Amino acid sequence: MFKLNCKRSIRIFYKAHYGSEAQPNSRPIRPLSPREATTIIKALCGRGATALARKVFDEMPHRDVVAWTAMISGYASNGLHDEAWATLRRMAGSGAAPNAFTLSALLAACRGPGRRRARAAAHASAVRRGLGAAPYVANALLDAYASCGDGAVGDARRLFDEMAERTAVTWTVMIAGYARWGRADVALEMFRRMVLQDSVEPSPFAYSIAISTCGSIRHPTLGRQLHAASVKHDLISNTPLSNSLIDMYCKCTKIRHAKLLFNTMRRKDVITWNTMIAGLDRHSPHEALQLFLEMRVQNMRPNCFTFTSVASSCASLAVLRCGRQVHCAVLRSGFGNNLQVCNALIDMYAKCGSVDESKKVFDEMSRRDLLSWTSMMIGYGNNGYGYEAIRLFDEMVNVGIQLDHVVFLGLISACSHSGLVEEGWEYFNLMKTEYHVEPNLEVYGCAVDLLGRAGRIEEAFDLIQRMPFEPGESIWGALLGACKMHKNVILGKLAAKKIMELKPRGATTYVLLSNIYAAEREWGEFAKARKALRGTSDKKEAGMSRIEVSDKLCSFVAGDNTSYYVGLCSDVLDSLARHMDENSQLEFIS
Repeated sequence: MFKLNCKRSIRIFYKAHYGSEAQPNSRPIRPLSPREATTIIKALCGRGATALARKVFDEMPHRDVVAWTAMISGYASNGLHDEAWATLRRMAGSGAAPNAFTLSALLAACRGPGRRRARAAAHASAVRRGLGAAPYVANALLDAYASCGDGAVGDARRLFDEMAERTAVTWTVMIAGYARWGRADVALEMFRRMVLQDSVEPSPFAYSIAISTCGSIRHPTLGRQLHAASVKHDLISNTPLSNSLIDMYCKCTKIRHAKLLFNTMRRKDVITWNTMIAGLDRHSPHEALQLFLEMRVQNMRPNCFTFTSVASSCASLAVLRCGRQVHCAVLRSGFGNNLQVCNALIDMYAKCGSVDESKKVFDEMSRRDLLSWTSMMIGYGNNGYGYEAIRLFDEMVNVGIQLDHVVFLGLISACSHSGLVEEGWEYFNLMKTEYHVEPNLEVYGCAVDLLGRAGRIEEAFDLIQRMPFEPGESIWGALLGACKMHKNVILGKLAAKKIMELKPRGATTYVLLSNIYAAEREWGEFAKARKALRGTSDKKEAGMSRIEVSDKLCSFVAGDNTSYYVGLCSDVLDSLARHMDENSQLEFIS
């Protein structure tokens, strides 16, 4: 169908220019001029129809450098790197000389890891033809090097430092390269140098990269300064820039700022809605669902990223009915076979307690990745189906799935939640010897939790001492939680001390420690722990429970007696208690 649309475009073009409609598979009434043919080639390549574009190209009686460049660029933009190089060699054999635009198009085929030799060949070709210093070629070379990893970024930096003239594009390419490979500090320093030292006016794209970098390192102060600068230079109306600001504020937990910006934007695209929904999903999932409904009211068509975030919100709230409605919307929108969406649905149904529906989605998937298997396994474990998780793991091994530490993290966690301590401990010990997967810090923490839940506190402590890593807060936290559960005061004190050394102002540690003292009736130590808790800057959030009743989400916070439902719930609980007490008395009499 896609190719038919392209053929129809050619028919219309022929009819408009020659007064008749020719078949795309036949030759035109008269040869196309180079300009006409090049226009069609660009249009077809832009739609992914490179085969048809090549047919038009081959039928050209005379090809100028613009036509050759259009064909090379079309192959490169569609990921057909070998075809792009073959076309360049054919161009050289025909006697046509590549220009700066040709080499720039070719360098687009040299981006990404694994293209080192092609990149070097293109660089050498540019230097040999005297085009290495041309702005288009130099910027394309920078982009090719900067997109290929940390080592190649160093090559890009050397090329950048040797450039006599640097444009806004040049600076932006370097900033993007550093940001892409996790060098946020250097990326932001390059942005500062561009503005203050070279007095180059950043483009909206450069601002977007710098703002996104602030979000990745959770630096809201610098992000707000960039926001102010973008307003000052009248760039805030740029939708991609505003999308970056919303994402940055959400990552920095400044949800109020993100919502304010979102509500004041005049033009919103689907990325705008997705960014805001994803941000709310992390911090306020019920608001994410409300925003999704508003998105539908505004007739904005959701995509796979929208449904992934919305399914995650349903999972966080455990609202099964709402999750089913989202699943129906997924099917109606044509994303029922999308891998990422299906993985999100598996996780959503499992967290809502509907393992059967989660397994149904899993079974109906036409293609599965490692996340699909792991999500299903964790879903089994969190719902107490430990043996099913083990069977799924065995199936993964049989079909040849490449295992990693995340798989074992899910398997051991499933065993822990299902009370299969011996099985989980066995798989932990077999990780390295039989499956050749080295346990990382998270897997060790899961093993500590496995032993701790079963009351094997001493073994858990021994495992911590034998770890090849320095135990962190999460490891000691797992041991402390186990000590609280099984009233082991001695090791509980030790674990709490270790956590306080790592995070002196953490409130959760003092709460758990005071609960251990209370269970042992050590009221003096209990008072000291509570006093220390009051002196912490980190406040423990009150526990909250949610339940879906008649399409409404009801929330209950620990210690809150202001809700209308509290009295009704208390009456029902009192009635149940009296009923249970009466039954116990009858059993005692009988």
